Parts: sequence; C-alpha cells; structure tokens
Amino acid sequence: MRTLGVRWNKLRRALINLQTGPGAAIIPPNVTRVHMDFAVTCKGGHMGPKKFWREILPRLKYHNPSIPMIVNRHRQNEIPPKMTIYVRNPDVPEPSEPQSLQQPPSSHAGLSKAQPPLPTEKTIELDMKDKHSSYILEYFVAETRAQVLKPTPEQVQEIQSLQDLAKQGEYDRGVLDKLRAEKKREKDMLARARQAGGLSED
Repeated sequence: MRTLGVRWNKLRRALINLQTGPGAAIIPPNVTRVHMDFAVTCKGGHMGPKKFWREILPRLKYHNPSIPMIVNRHRQNEIPPKMTIYVRNPDVPEPSEPQSLQQPPSSHAGLSKAQPPLPTEKTIELDMKDKHSSYILEYFVAETRAQVLKPTPEQVQEIQSLQDLAKQGEYDRGVLDKLRAEKKREKDMLARARQAGGLSED
C-alpha cells in the first residue's frame, strides 16, 4: 500500500499536469461547444485526434468547464476524423428566450454524432486525418482565438519541485536496488558455500 506522501505527490503531479501544458487556454465565450469524431483505433489517420483527446482535451475542459466538449468514438476507421467547433453567429440576433439544447454525452460506440448548429450558431470544421495533435491544437487556438495560459511563477516552482522529487526518487530507487542486489549476491554465495560443504548451517 502506498504511503500518504506518495499518494499526495501523485495528486500534485496530476493537478499541475491539468493546469499547465498544451491545451491550457481560455476559450472566448462565443464558442458554444466543441465536438470531436474519430475512431477508437489509430489506423487510417486517427492517431493525432486520439492523442489530442487523451493529452490536450482534458486541459481545455479543466480551464473551460462551462463549454460542452463531446467526443464521439467509433470503429469505422474509413471515416475521416473531424472536429466541429460551434460558435455564435454574430449576424443572427439572440432570441428573447434562451434556446434549449439537449447535448448528447460522449460515446465510444458512435452514438454521439455532431448535431446541426442552432439558428444562432455557425460551425468551423477541421479534417483531423493524419494531423498531429499539436497541429490540431494550433488550428483550434487560431480559429477560436483562445488565450493560451502561461505557467504562473507558483506553478513553475511546483513543476521544479516535482521534477526534483522525481530525480531524488529515481536516485533512491537506484541505491535500494544496489543494496538488494548486494544482499542477494551475498545470500547466493553463502548458499553455494553451504552446498560445497564449506560452511555449516550455524
């Protein structure tokens, strides 16, 4: 069982990883929702979207909790992966009463396809086939004009602290591994000596 300190440092790493890095950005309020559609497996140019979903989208969600981000995964690799960004259409006035929108949850069985835009929305689409996750992010930031967040001095200090902790942990594990190896070598030597009759059990 892991100690409280180990679990706390793991939580610290998870939190700082969400707060900083690619995808840490504030999306303008005119973006109403984001939809991604790609296959479960990487074959056919779906690797970039899958990596974006795993490594970048969690940060976008963390910094923009009010914007729905739906992911539709399926097993039809022949369908090109696509991102659909919904934004408010400035040419259409807002209705006097808010429009209700039933937003489907994400799906790994192809059940959450991109919905048609509302009358007050327009869409921006990106063919993500064979696109690297970093390119997808650059396109997203450019089209939405999202504000990329740089780490604060406190976050930089936290990152440095965790890196130092990881290095110290790696060093300590190396020392322990050497001690275990030395003890095992001594134990094996004693066992061989006893088998050869050179030492008694006492």
